[in-house]
Amino acid sequence: MKTIAVVGATGAQGGGLVRAIAGDRSGEFCARALTRDVSSAAAQELAALTNVEVVAGDLDDPPSVEAAFEGAHGAFCVTFFWVDMSPATELRHATAMARAAKAADVRHVVWSTLEDTRDWVTDDRMPTLQGSYKVPHFDGKAEADG
Repeated sequence: MKTIAVVGATGAQGGGLVRAIAGDRSGEFCARALTRDVSSAAAQELAALTNVEVVAGDLDDPPSVEAAFEGAHGAFCVTFFWVDMSPATELRHATAMARAAKAADVRHVVWSTLEDTRDWVTDDRMPTLQGSYKVPHFDGKAEADG
């Protein structure tokens, strides 16, 4: 069975993927659900599903992400801008995931990103926020793509 490490497993995107893997009857994949709090109600709901392992993983603690990615065939990586509304945090978290995936030799990585709005908003009708962003939760993810 191939393990897919899922960041943001208790959120909308990650949680949907964990449930999809749990519901897949092919038996080819299992989900390793990363969460900051393995004792939370949402984490416990995931742990009750078939083919789901819930593990501690905190993007502000890169060694925990490396440990969670160890032995995984694939990884689904997502950041959560709204935790502190900081593109710098998203970049730091994306870097932690990329480094963890490389260290663990993960074969396939899906990075949930967004487009850089600055490529499309080229005039001053929309204000620049936080120093250089038109839509910070898009643009920060796009910067992490590099």
